[in-house]
Amino acid sequence: MAIYSLRLTPIGKTTQKAPFTAAAHIRYITRSGAASVVISARMPTDAHAAMRWIRRAEREDRANARVADKMVIALPRELSLSENAALLSGFAERLTQGRVPWIGAIHAKGKDRNNPHAHLLVRDRDPDTGRRVVLFSAGPKEARLRAAKGLPEPTTIFKLRELWEEVANHALKRAGRPERIDRRRLVEQGQHRLAQVHEGPNIRAMHARGVKPTSKEAAMRNRALRKKGTAATRVVRYQDIDGGMTRVEYNAYVRDAPGLSMTEVMRRQERVARSRSSDRLDRVPDRSR
Repeated sequence: MAIYSLRLTPIGKTTQKAPFTAAAHIRYITRSGAASVVISARMPTDAHAAMRWIRRAEREDRANARVADKMVIALPRELSLSENAALLSGFAERLTQGRVPWIGAIHAKGKDRNNPHAHLLVRDRDPDTGRRVVLFSAGPKEARLRAAKGLPEPTTIFKLRELWEEVANHALKRAGRPERIDRRRLVEQGQHRLAQVHEGPNIRAMHARGVKPTSKEAAMRNRALRKKGTAATRVVRYQDIDGGMTRVEYNAYVRDAPGLSMTEVMRRQERVARSRSSDRLDRVPDRSR
């Protein structure tokens, strides 16, 4: 069934682990073993040419520039490959107002044949004027200043998700499909149950072999712009987050759990939000019972 999933991650010159992370990401998403379709606008479609293009752009950026923004978006399984390619292109052009460069790749073969998704990288610079158009990086202060001047509002993550919902549902309707995606939380949809988490083919294959991975501690980098006195790294204890359950086990628990009241669902969702906020691990949920 059609599911809703959209993640946005910035790539900045001061926050990336190594120079030319955007170019490395293009190589990753366009690799022949994974990409079924590669499309772009206002930048090369060929992987090597696109990598050279984004490297050159990064060299010309100021020291603290935001080089690009990358997204991972779940595609409707109900649509064909060509329909999903048209959907991705239409979304990217709506998002960029047909003005800034982007490159996208659809992964829908091999291990992803049952999990079609798109990788989209946007370079928010108008090639003619050098100005931002999407305005991913605009903060509250800039948003207020733009509103006072009557300028277009920045593209917040909420607007981005709303746009994807609109474009994807239009594509499903045009294809004659009854399925629709919904960006709202389950509680907001009136569904009093916990959300499942993404498992992925690797963890499923491990469980099929009777192998259960165990959570470990990991050293994670803190954000480049942080409070004075904050260490550059921190230790994340995954067992404190997942309660010792794998993603497959957690989803089985959610499916088999008895009906929960709205109060309990909201309480657990709040714990998930606090866990994600404190550790900045958007894909690791609070799996406590």
